[in-house]
Amino acid sequence: PTLHRTSRTMNSVGRLATFVAIQAVSGATLGAPLIQVDPFAPDSIRIRVAPPGTPSIADPPLQALLTGDDLSLVPPVPAGAVARGSPTELTNGNLKVVVDPATGFLEATRVSDGTPLLTQTALVFGEPDVPATRPHSASVTATFGGTAGERIYGLGEHRTGVVNQMPYTKRFADSQDYGKSHGSDVSIPWYASSVGYGFLWNSAGYGSVSITEKEITWTTNASLGFDVWITTTPASFDAATTSPYAPLLSNYVDAVGHASTMPYYSTGFIQCKDRYRNQSQLLDVARGYVERQLPISVIVIDWKHWVAQGDWHFNPACWPDPQGMFDELQRMGIELMVTFWPFQSTGSRHWDEFTSNGYLANVINATKPTSYDGGNQYLVDQTNPATRKAVFNGFMEGYGTYGIKTIWIDAAEPEHNGASMEGTWKLQAGTDAEVGEAWVTQHARSFHDGFASVNISASDYFILPRHAWVGSWRYSAALWSGDIVSTFDELALQVKVLQGVMMSGVALWTTDIGGYEGGNPSDPVFQELIVRWFQFGAFCPLFRLHGHRGGGPPSNECGPTNGDNEVWNLAQGMHYQGIVTMMHLREQLREYVAQANAEHAATGFPIVRPMFLQYPNDPNCQGLDVEDQYMFGSDWLVAPVVTYQATNRSVYLPKLNASAEWVYYFNFSSVGQGGARYDVDTTKIEEFPLFFIRPVTPVALANATSFWSAERSEQVLCLSAVCYQANGPGQAGDYVAESLEGRAIATHPEENPSVGGSTYPTVPLYLYFSKTHNDNIVSTKATPPDDTYSIAFDGGYAFASPPPGSRMLQYFLKTNGSSWDYATVANSASAADFLGKGYSNVTLDFPIRAYVL
Repeated sequence: PTLHRTSRTMNSVGRLATFVAIQAVSGATLGAPLIQVDPFAPDSIRIRVAPPGTPSIADPPLQALLTGDDLSLVPPVPAGAVARGSPTELTNGNLKVVVDPATGFLEATRVSDGTPLLTQTALVFGEPDVPATRPHSASVTATFGGTAGERIYGLGEHRTGVVNQMPYTKRFADSQDYGKSHGSDVSIPWYASSVGYGFLWNSAGYGSVSITEKEITWTTNASLGFDVWITTTPASFDAATTSPYAPLLSNYVDAVGHASTMPYYSTGFIQCKDRYRNQSQLLDVARGYVERQLPISVIVIDWKHWVAQGDWHFNPACWPDPQGMFDELQRMGIELMVTFWPFQSTGSRHWDEFTSNGYLANVINATKPTSYDGGNQYLVDQTNPATRKAVFNGFMEGYGTYGIKTIWIDAAEPEHNGASMEGTWKLQAGTDAEVGEAWVTQHARSFHDGFASVNISASDYFILPRHAWVGSWRYSAALWSGDIVSTFDELALQVKVLQGVMMSGVALWTTDIGGYEGGNPSDPVFQELIVRWFQFGAFCPLFRLHGHRGGGPPSNECGPTNGDNEVWNLAQGMHYQGIVTMMHLREQLREYVAQANAEHAATGFPIVRPMFLQYPNDPNCQGLDVEDQYMFGSDWLVAPVVTYQATNRSVYLPKLNASAEWVYYFNFSSVGQGGARYDVDTTKIEEFPLFFIRPVTPVALANATSFWSAERSEQVLCLSAVCYQANGPGQAGDYVAESLEGRAIATHPEENPSVGGSTYPTVPLYLYFSKTHNDNIVSTKATPPDDTYSIAFDGGYAFASPPPGSRMLQYFLKTNGSSWDYATVANSASAADFLGKGYSNVTLDFPIRAYVL
């Protein structure tokens, strides 16, 4: 029977409320719904309501919340935190939920201050609008009262032009329709509200959401019932020191799964284009980066490198020696990423295996495999565990056997065109109307489980899909923003898209630097656009260049290759130098990125932070006017230039406490403690508003102590009181420094020193020391214990006038009486890589001389 709500009234706080029982259209009362209310992580409650006549409450076949064996990962609720007033009334920590037993309507309240968080006004069950759904399935519509002035953050990846998604409407299936989204839209049914709660719609089925200040409505086409999860801040929450969104995000990832930490190689630069068509071309590009001393960590082989769709093998005519190619890249320090598509075709080497075993998705009630796109592409059914194993085996046979473990999962929505696809397909876990949103998580899971089966840990491989859903990050899956266009308008959108994605739980995200579609390197507009996009891209969680450029040589036996997309082919002169500057800066920041990612993996607090998230108590950080800037980790403020020929850019610097100051990166000048807007001159293409936070008071280095290491026959300099000898005082063994952090101040001894033909300004030098790993800090010169010693930061980090978190292994401190010499290291980078910051031959405030090599 089709069910409906019968009336609505306004309650005393101005919210919509309904207090009548669910009834049939015919008027016959069907009885009360089934209701189950459970604690699920601290300060969080799951609420489930099944239609009248349903025999029992059941989990959906695929869901956002952790389930099964993974329930052990959900943090336990503290003892004494849970109290039941009745079967439909539950308090868990600071959250109280009461469900009306007659209607199934919920009301959520924060216990500590009595704040009403969410009040339900309607719940409608109906017949599923697709055939072949499991017994007792129903369509679900749930409506809640909105709140005037409420801000909504999250909901996925959407090119709406705002981070605050109020108001917002989305039909979920449209995110998977390439004709509507171009792979650049992702629906994630979670949001964090400025009212002080987080909300998860725990349904993997197709449906919709509509959010206004008046009401919030969610629908699902086919589900086993109404299923939501709500969380709030703990009673101990201190609004004066912590963002209210921090505990909401933390509780969220506790409930749906934490991301794994990224492999270190994924913190660096990723080179890609549509498409490198053969092995020699790819290797020539990789060598070109190395020869130019341009940082590169990953290079990508795009689509159609196969003979037939679904081969999951290289075409031997174009890629004759995959092992030799992989090995040469490894010697250059470059990982190889390969694209992987989720389809089979009739000519594939796996066709018989996948058809005979029922590993393909089929149209409902079909008796033979059905094309997914009307052509020769058949979707693999990744909701089937056996299919997932077969897919991973195919990957290992064609790619993993060479050592490849970096995967670009394209068309991962799964991509389709047209509304007719919705409610059409039968998968093992159910119809797409019931589980279609979660297909991408099962696709990523295929590789996660497969790598685990061959003892490759989650921090050693990397997956980059073109789609996401709740919890896909727990399978080591990142996200990129699809096939976007090469325009300044699109760049402006991407700055806000990034922030919305970060509030949705996704750990790692990237955009196609320069845009995917279009972009002519000979066009002066694109010359400027590519530099500005690099300035943005260097401060995204993943730093990746990609695009389909026009032109290129004619197609050959390996297909087209399109136009060039390497940095030296995209820009010249000052534009090229602007790109290179960003590449080297990102290279220095890789450890900082890794640390911020580790924080996200542990807490759910994202790498990229909207201003309201990092500065919740600054009223100037809450509005739409600061959504065009963001924090990269805790220390860097980034305001990309997103207009052509911009001569200035306004940026708001939040008010810092008295112990810190804002510093403009491009001249290291202090602009004070903020609390105001600043206009930054952007006439120079290589500059944009980029600031970092620096402590005001230097850490005194006068207490630095040197030690003699008998084992190394070397002098060891320790800059921290916790420096100790690993095997005990006075014993043989390396000296180790824990938590080596500090700042020393020094100045140039000469006015405008000239190095390598370039003159740099005379400005103070700040040395930053940060130690997060238990690496040895040892000297590089064997000398008896006296006043002559040197120090190299071997695996540690020393920074020349910050970039906070930057990594500079070629930094030395050295003295030898009155004679000052450059220290060298065998594999040091070019001096030009480090002298560009303007420092040379500087003197610290104790008798040690510093050199940047």
